[in-house]
Amino acid sequence: MILKLIKAYFALSSRIAPRLTGRRSFRLFQKVRIKKIRNRELAFYDTAKKFTVPNEKEDIDCFEFGKPTGKLILLVHGWESNAGSMSKLAIRFSEMGHRVVAFNLPGHAFYKSSSTNLLECFTAMKDVLDYLNPTDPISVVSHSLGSAVTVNALSRSSYAVDRLVFLTCPCRIEDIFLEFKNIISLSDKAYQSLIEKTETLLGAPLSSLDVDVNLNKIDYNELLLLHDEKDRVLPYSNSKKVAANTSNSSLISLEKAGHYKMLWSDEVIEHASSFISHGLKKNPSQNLSLVD
Repeated sequence: MILKLIKAYFALSSRIAPRLTGRRSFRLFQKVRIKKIRNRELAFYDTAKKFTVPNEKEDIDCFEFGKPTGKLILLVHGWESNAGSMSKLAIRFSEMGHRVVAFNLPGHAFYKSSSTNLLECFTAMKDVLDYLNPTDPISVVSHSLGSAVTVNALSRSSYAVDRLVFLTCPCRIEDIFLEFKNIISLSDKAYQSLIEKTETLLGAPLSSLDVDVNLNKIDYNELLLLHDEKDRVLPYSNSKKVAANTSNSSLISLEKAGHYKMLWSDEVIEHASSFISHGLKKNPSQNLSLVD
């Protein structure tokens, strides 16, 4: 019912005042639905070593596990999620002797603000990296929009990168905007106003955020993508495009892994941990069938 009301409002206001409607849709686009922290995620916050990193908008909540002198593995969650969603990965990597650091993206989990955008998110990740100031190559495991955050943060920094694991991934960022346009029934003129507002904030074209383009700016060793072929949240075609347009990358096609529940799959955790330890030679592209 709420979505129907939103669609009716934006469909009507798009015809009456398209530029104003575009600006209003910009605010809605940045709104994060704060979801209740699940029981299986709470242990993550109870057992982690907590610290904060200064940020212009709001200090970033960070959480550390594992061996302080181990190889740094950074975990980046997705949109409308939280760092606790990466807890199974955090436990596995800490048991392997790594230093594991996760953080809540701006506007998510426990922050005062409940709105954010990709620019704020990758700036926050850059702030975390600068705070940690790693001197040895790092690895990053990210989920969903967190993969776009990761690519844009790393492409705008100079830290050495060993391996990247993307547990689903967008590719062309405007596709996300177009989906939003269709969901709220935004007119073409109002949509153009939304894009202009976004590009003014960025100080660059929206295409400057595209994942495959920015991946090619990063000096990483290897990339592994895992994506359910029937993902209902983020189409599989995104990871397929990224794999095709980048070097030293491999895509594992999953079945019945879902979008969110893949973060708790033993098979997915095994692929990610094996890849972090051994690289692509131990992870040839293949199809997996994961049980619900």
